[in-house]
Amino acid sequence: MKARNARIDTLRVVAMLMIICGHFIYHGMRHVGLQESTGVPFADNAVGRMNFVMAQFLGYACNIATNIYFMITGYFLVKPRTLSYAVSKSWKLWRTIVFYTLSVYAVLCATGALDFSVSQLIEQLMPIHSRKYWFMSNYIVVLLLSPFVSKALDALAKKEYHGLLLVLLLLNFAEGSWGYGGIFSGGMSLVFCLSLFTLGGYLKKFPLPAFRFDHVAYLMGYLSICLLFTLNSYVSQLGVFGDADTLLNIRALANNSVPLLSSVCFFLVFASGRWSVPNGVSRLAVGCSPYIMAVYLIHDNVYLRPLLWDVVVRPLNYINSCWFLPYCVAVVVAVFVFCLSVEYVRQKVVSLLKK
Repeated sequence: MKARNARIDTLRVVAMLMIICGHFIYHGMRHVGLQESTGVPFADNAVGRMNFVMAQFLGYACNIATNIYFMITGYFLVKPRTLSYAVSKSWKLWRTIVFYTLSVYAVLCATGALDFSVSQLIEQLMPIHSRKYWFMSNYIVVLLLSPFVSKALDALAKKEYHGLLLVLLLLNFAEGSWGYGGIFSGGMSLVFCLSLFTLGGYLKKFPLPAFRFDHVAYLMGYLSICLLFTLNSYVSQLGVFGDADTLLNIRALANNSVPLLSSVCFFLVFASGRWSVPNGVSRLAVGCSPYIMAVYLIHDNVYLRPLLWDVVVRPLNYINSCWFLPYCVAVVVAVFVFCLSVEYVRQKVVSLLKK
């Protein structure tokens, strides 16, 4: 396997680990997705402050993960493929989504954790329509559109591609009330996802000029953005520490704001340069590749999510402990390995049944 492909396969694994870590922070601690997100009671001491900084940094650092996946898709599919290829990939992914939505629902109903209802059952059979997974919903549509989008992109000269990227940037970017992204797009919109596909395709079709230690420069750019916003969050909330009536807010950024820039920097760490992935890491990344999407489908299932973060993991129990960061890392790895193993077994069983 070429080094470039090995790096992108490694990036795919890293991005999924980042998704889990982001969910540890935003679902497990801040409870994003509920009617009202909650603040986090970090203690007014050295450990509490350090853990807040680490949690905020991890939140910003992992904010880019879904962006990375759409860029990877564009990177590989910018060379036009047939519609049958796109339909086949989409159909395979849709079947996997339905399998997990139905299986999780059935298990929870059988154990008494959920009350069965026909309307909920129908929702499990139509996960895209019911938006059970915004990421997967958009991902399947991007796959289906990829043959047509790629054919159009393939016809563009470099200068024309620059013009397209500029228009897409103007339509998508938004930071607060500034920019047009809130009008024409949004961090979870199909328009934005197709724009990321287009951006990934550009980086494959017209690679940026290589220079010495370019991957290090891109990594420093990515880390600098995350650190700058982490520092801003910490300084702006200094007065909250020690205030018993106010909780700290682990902030987040919309995918189509500053994370757009940090996504490009992080993507280029793996897509550019002359460095190579160690053989062991490369083999591991390639081995994980067929099972990677199921990690998202299992751990972020709408019914499993509160059970995982609020009943099993309970990250709020560690926010004022020296073990916060090690615990976070251990949970991320454990969730990744468990979900990957479940999908591995599922695929093996399906293969045996087909024989």
